[in-house]
Parts: sequence; structure tokens; C-alpha cells
Amino acid sequence: MSGLKKENYEKYFNKIANYLDEYLYRHKRYHVNFAIALVYCPEDNLDIDLLSNTKRKTDRYISLDENLSFIIFDCVDVESSKLATQNLQNRLKENCLTGNFYFYSTSSMQYENTSKMLNALFNELEESLSA
Repeated sequence: MSGLKKENYEKYFNKIANYLDEYLYRHKRYHVNFAIALVYCPEDNLDIDLLSNTKRKTDRYISLDENLSFIIFDCVDVESSKLATQNLQNRLKENCLTGNFYFYSTSSMQYENTSKMLNALFNELEESLSA
């Protein structure tokens, strides 16, 4: 399992948290919802430029490691986030050479803070990898 090491989780959390500060502020202050997704492709390097073809200008793609990426979908409700994540999953199916990838997403409407959102994503990933 290259690209994903549990000892790097804190580094990933800190990097993601820095990006999420402005989204969280807007969510609390103006009720602007957002969704986040975590993508892990164990056997292939994720080409962030290739994936970004499915994004809107307000979305952000952040490479955490060669096989691990984080996406922020800005200004989305639960239904819009489902559509955005489905589009991204379809793009991943086309471009992950092995067809083996892990994809998890959640919405700011489901959790009151980013720490809980991130913990939920990483816990889901951890459970899938250990199964």
C-alpha cells in the first residue's frame, strides 16, 4: 500500500484543515455548504490534472500523496454533492488503470466541524483497507 501510511494522517489532516478554514468560515457565517471527498488509488498515481476536468472553477483538488487526493466541492447541497461525487467516481473508473480505488465523501451539512468530517472519511478508508 504505497502512498498511504497511518503515521502520515496527522500531516494530511493539517494540510486539509488549512484548506478548509475559509470554507468552514463561510459555512458558519453565511450557511454556504460544501462537501469533501477523499480518493485513494493504491496501484496508480492519481493525475490531479486529469481529474480536474470534472470540476467547477470553485472546487479544489489537493494532492496529499501520489496515490491520495482530497477534493472540496464548494457551494453544494447534499443533492449537488452527490452529483459531483458521482461525476468524479465515473472519471476515476475511466482513468484508474487497475480499476481499484477508494472514494469517500461527506457534506458540511452532516457534521458540525471539519475534524469530524475528516475523521469520518479517514475511518471509512481505514475500514475498507483492513477488510
